[in-house]
Amino acid sequence: MKKCILIMMLFFTVHLYSQEIPLPINCFPLNGTNSEDIISGQMADIHGSVYALADRFGIKGKAISFAKKDSYLSFPITETSFQGKKEFTFTYWMYAGKDSIAQAFWAKDRNDNLLLGMGKKGANPVLNIYHENRQQSVLPDQQWMWSDSNFDEGNGWYFVAIAYTNDGTHFYMVTPKGKMTECYSAFTPDWNLISSIGIGGIDDLPATGMDDFKVYDKALSKEQVLILYDAESQLGIGNEALYNVETGNSLYSSTWYFHCVGKQETLQYALQNQADLSFVGADVGYTLAMMPSIGSNYQKWTFHPLKDTAKGKIFMIENVATGMNLTDTHEGVLQQVSDNTYAQRWCMGVSEKTHQTESNVKKNREITPLSEDIYYDKSVGMVRIRISFPEAVDAKIRLINSQGLLIRELVSDGVQLLKEDIILQVNGIYIVAIESDNYRMIKKVFVNN
Repeated sequence: MKKCILIMMLFFTVHLYSQEIPLPINCFPLNGTNSEDIISGQMADIHGSVYALADRFGIKGKAISFAKKDSYLSFPITETSFQGKKEFTFTYWMYAGKDSIAQAFWAKDRNDNLLLGMGKKGANPVLNIYHENRQQSVLPDQQWMWSDSNFDEGNGWYFVAIAYTNDGTHFYMVTPKGKMTECYSAFTPDWNLISSIGIGGIDDLPATGMDDFKVYDKALSKEQVLILYDAESQLGIGNEALYNVETGNSLYSSTWYFHCVGKQETLQYALQNQADLSFVGADVGYTLAMMPSIGSNYQKWTFHPLKDTAKGKIFMIENVATGMNLTDTHEGVLQQVSDNTYAQRWCMGVSEKTHQTESNVKKNREITPLSEDIYYDKSVGMVRIRISFPEAVDAKIRLINSQGLLIRELVSDGVQLLKEDIILQVNGIYIVAIESDNYRMIKKVFVNN
């Protein structure tokens, strides 16, 4: 019995750990012709000609394209980043266009030998690998991925993750329609040989459109890859302005990059300021603080989608550690109680669509508007709850007083339009909490008969 419990605890611990996603050691948002690695603040070298491209959401200038020949970004490898390590993961979005041959990224040694990379030949993804002969000379090879992993869906943005592990190489690709395939190779590279990495074309091979290129110093699991895809196919990732809905002010008058750092019940992010590369944290006193690197749950945030508008997506942003919402005031930015006011609602970016390169990712994951109206009707002494969900849900309603005592709990099964009236005769401050599989709302109600 004890052995069984131990195995169950070990499985639960591994499952929780697998939900965590580390920060990448390199992160290139690739917004237009900007080549900055926002983890280190260093710029990659630009070779040839690069151009701005509409990204997977159809937003102009948020991705990069290259000239057809000898155009790429390159960045050197330092001893602390790659040498002496054995596991890495590369993730990125690539646009499959009309060209039958295209290169996504590559890695070379000091003798300019092509060691690693990934490209597209016809409808097939191909990995660059290598072997050594008896004279210890490096000889480049190519390895074709399995036939069910292909670009047969045609033009669009494909999500790719390549995890180099101690036991081989795992290749994952998600198509514009959301189909994921996985391939395995026994090939394991020697990272001590790598001296430079490039994003884009190589030699005579043209490059594909690229976006959000990242390098992790760990081998991400299939579960973690799926979490990353889920996060990056719903949110714009780079150079996003966060505007407060009530005041119209932007958060620290800057732009942000959202790093997915895991998933518990919902996706979790770290907000990185692109002006000084610091992260938003929250201390125990519920005030926001700028921190140089992510190190605790106080820097992890969940985004609760509310609706789409002409100016972008509106979210409520909640701190994982404190449960408090990000709130904007006229004098600064504070965290306050979760009362679902407009001061806690943030609009992310401006959605400017183009049909030329828009993929099915955005179409399949459109956030349907959610409307709610929760208030105290003094004329009849009732708390009125009116919520219109985008789809039928099982909802739980809890009414809690200011001391945390549960006053009433109601359950509604399979409703799309939720209507409830709760009679209250005792004055005070109450919390109305609505929970379902996909939505959570908390509203503060003042009762004054």
